[in-house]
Amino acid sequence: MQAIGASSRLPTIAASTLEFTPPSKRSGHAATRTNASMTSQDLSKERRIEMLEHYSDRLIVGDSIRKLTRPVDARLRRMAEAITESVSGDMEKALELPSKGAGSSGDKENSSIASRTRSRGGRTTSTLALGPATKHAPSSGNVLSQGVAKLDISPKESEQPRINEIRKWAKTEDKFGGSEKDMYESIIAFFAYVARGVKRHLTTSKRVSEDTKGKCRLIIPGLHPDYKPGDSDDSTRIDIGLTDSRYNATIESCTNPSYYQMRAIIEAKRGKTSKDLRDAFVQLSEYTRQMFAEQYDLRFAFGFTICAGEVCLYHFGNSKIVASAPMDIATREGRCSFIELIVNMSLCENSRLGRDPTMQFLSDLNCWEIDCPDDNDDNCAGRDTVKQYYFSDLICVADRLLGRHTRCFPATDMRPAKKREKGEPLKATVVIKDAFAFAKPDASEDDRDEVKTLKRIRSEFERENPDDIMYPKIVVGGRVRFKRGDKTIEDTTSTMYEGVDDELLEKVSGGTLFRAHRRIVLASIGEPLRTVGSVKEFVTVICDAMESHHAIVERCQILHRDISDNNILVVRSGDTVRGLLIDFDCAIDTSKDRGDVRHEMTGTLPFMSFNNITYSNVKRTSLDDCESMLYLLCWYATIGFGSKDERDEAKVAFKKKAIAQWRNGGMDSIAEAKRLHIASPINFVDCIVKKFDTAAKHSMELRGLALRLYQALFESRHFDTKFHGSRMTGGGSLMAELLGIQPQPTATSGDGFDESNPFAMRSREWEVISRDFLDVLARAKEDMVNWVDAPQQPR
Repeated sequence: MQAIGASSRLPTIAASTLEFTPPSKRSGHAATRTNASMTSQDLSKERRIEMLEHYSDRLIVGDSIRKLTRPVDARLRRMAEAITESVSGDMEKALELPSKGAGSSGDKENSSIASRTRSRGGRTTSTLALGPATKHAPSSGNVLSQGVAKLDISPKESEQPRINEIRKWAKTEDKFGGSEKDMYESIIAFFAYVARGVKRHLTTSKRVSEDTKGKCRLIIPGLHPDYKPGDSDDSTRIDIGLTDSRYNATIESCTNPSYYQMRAIIEAKRGKTSKDLRDAFVQLSEYTRQMFAEQYDLRFAFGFTICAGEVCLYHFGNSKIVASAPMDIATREGRCSFIELIVNMSLCENSRLGRDPTMQFLSDLNCWEIDCPDDNDDNCAGRDTVKQYYFSDLICVADRLLGRHTRCFPATDMRPAKKREKGEPLKATVVIKDAFAFAKPDASEDDRDEVKTLKRIRSEFERENPDDIMYPKIVVGGRVRFKRGDKTIEDTTSTMYEGVDDELLEKVSGGTLFRAHRRIVLASIGEPLRTVGSVKEFVTVICDAMESHHAIVERCQILHRDISDNNILVVRSGDTVRGLLIDFDCAIDTSKDRGDVRHEMTGTLPFMSFNNITYSNVKRTSLDDCESMLYLLCWYATIGFGSKDERDEAKVAFKKKAIAQWRNGGMDSIAEAKRLHIASPINFVDCIVKKFDTAAKHSMELRGLALRLYQALFESRHFDTKFHGSRMTGGGSLMAELLGIQPQPTATSGDGFDESNPFAMRSREWEVISRDFLDVLARAKEDMVNWVDAPQQPR
């Protein structure tokens, strides 16, 4: 098992621990996509290089990842072994290819992805308009209603053309002999051959009950490869989409499976050069990201790259991407391994393919049912207590390949009395947040459990809330659990990777990589921040959010640490608009002495504070969240607050503005951009403020607010005489020194603070500076009644 890194064939990739924010151009009220994302076209060379930097540091090779597709049920596992042996034997007999021998297989593996990627020595909210919930029903048995064409593979007499296609592929050495279209046909023929064998065995077997058989499936490729899925959010085309069908259905395939129907995606290349391997990996990663966005119940995903005759399985989890060793179709062993994989995917439990067993689509009601745990506070005595809720769409999409895969569903606890009509929304009374958050294996020792955090906030503000602070009101919540055989297990990274070898398990789930699937029901219902329609609404919403932030820090000693557009909701009641701060996954208890608080990197990339993005040793405080709010204001002020068409127009110009550098590239390049932009008020105004969207009403007032917030943060009146704001009285700029523009002194005090570092000095005065920051926002909110509607300026 090796980390993908430097080798003679694959150049070293800069490390990055970011959650990749992909491109999106969706809009509408139903679901949110990352506002930090810009509209994507085809994967250009520059785009692929950028994505490779994001993804490659998360990629490791571990061949035991193939074990994840094995059925848990012992009877199905034995049947899978029998089917594999039978189908493999039939194929070898039909192919009549000479054996290449183990030595040849080993020689070929030396040119595989594993040998080319040696270890180097052991890292927002637009909206998605969704159709009716029936579109997002589970795919099994429901994907044959669109453009169906038969894969006539049942009669053995019709196998010869298919065998000819497979034989053509099996003879591949360094490059597939025919065209790319011919290669697609060979791959489709291979899957069709295996599907026929699976169906034949399942339909004739008397040893397995019909109920057990009903949980199996046939893995079917789309018949028309190289296409753009109908629910794609960009113009890219995938090579082959794999969907499924009931085990006893006529073997058919959807001509154009959409992302919400897919079980996996295949990205194929005729050759297997280093460039082919890299391009296939990057493209597969980007396409799989859209599977997470479109499938509400997807916990993890599989995908395939096929480069010439080498097949690699990829597993996309929350923190890592794991690739299997290549299966060489030119060898009997490689073909048998690939057949075994397809058969296992056909017979294994849905949860082994990434589906969430605690969610099910109710076709008779045309909506989803979801189980929500209700864990008690300290001893978790109520572990098995669950409550059912119902939803039809969502307001937050898991549109990132890696990370928490957060989804938010507006839901009700009232089971619908009748089938929901197409396009008819359910009347929601709560919002359900579903995410894979970092955690500790023992829930009772998890001091960052968001459920505990929210219950603590609720307890404090339910008791007394004289200022009418908006705060997230938890109803129930806890770690997601489901049945596996006779056992009830927690859905964590450990159970997700159950069956892989210990070395791989440690690399994907050990230490700080451990995550728990957590589900929380909140009483407050809101809309994405992107739905604000004016500067006035925006200022009101962010002011409410920061007032809540300040009160929670002051009264509960809880620091949020992830101020971003995804984590602020717009709450409307009649003509009243308010803002609600949500998502306390990254929050910490500031009353506890934590040594890792200084160095931990959290947040959403474009809005990370400079301390955060540079991994500074300065203790994180409210000032980091205030700085994130300043960046969020600048981001929205640049994109604008008009109609969708007006925002799209502003986004085109956005790409050419300096603020776009807060999103593009790796950590170092983003830090370098912010290093320049906040070095002085002049830089901040020239690079950022002057680039605000001038077509928005009150854009001038927003410019003034941004500059006053900057001054409150970086030129505070609370520094001593040596530090007048962030400048030394002698004329040199300490801010400039910190940001690397001038040489920086290294003197430190006894408590470890850098005496020459204005960020360190500010952290000592965080309470008064953050209070000043909030006062600036509050005054702007009060002064809005006096704002004059000046004529709009053209962009």
